Amino acid sequence: MISHLHAVAALFAANPLAQSVGLLAFVIGISAFVQRNDQRLRTFLTLYCVVIGAHFFLLGAHTAAYAAWLSGFRSFISTHTRHVAVMCFFLLIVWVLGVPNITQPIQWLTLIGTTLGTWALYREQGIRMRLIMLMGTVCWVTHNVVIGSIGGALIEGSFLFVNSHTVFRLWRLRPAHITN
Repeated sequence: MISHLHAVAALFAANPLAQSVGLLAFVIGISAFVQRNDQRLRTFLTLYCVVIGAHFFLLGAHTAAYAAWLSGFRSFISTHTRHVAVMCFFLLIVWVLGVPNITQPIQWLTLIGTTLGTWALYREQGIRMRLIMLMGTVCWVTHNVVIGSIGGALIEGSFLFVNSHTVFRLWRLRPAHITN
């Protein structure tokens, strides 16, 4: 346990500005999920994506930064339309911007995670949407741990927990005739 704390402290000491921005993103991301008003939720999620993108950019993870910034814009737009052409537009942007910036295999996870999230927001609903988003979250958690993003790993780990809990609750609430 102490060695893990030393490792976290070393990551923070190596880049305190980037890690501080990441921790701020963590607080904003958690704040987003306590909002009851949909417009405030969208505002906080958009702000979260801007800040976590800045965190990744400061860490030198430019592919992740671009994907986070695009995710914020994509999430905001998805509240107004779920049109397939809009989804394809966002997927095209993610891959056109992302692929040329890939220098390490771990960076593919940001593109895959963002692709899964985009598909889920535009084409799915209910439990299926959340399960696809969970797969994307696993990609992001893995990426963030590997690149040493404290705030990013904390927030995506929190999203993983919260979304898993929501899927379980929705599964328990499904109509009884589905199980018979």
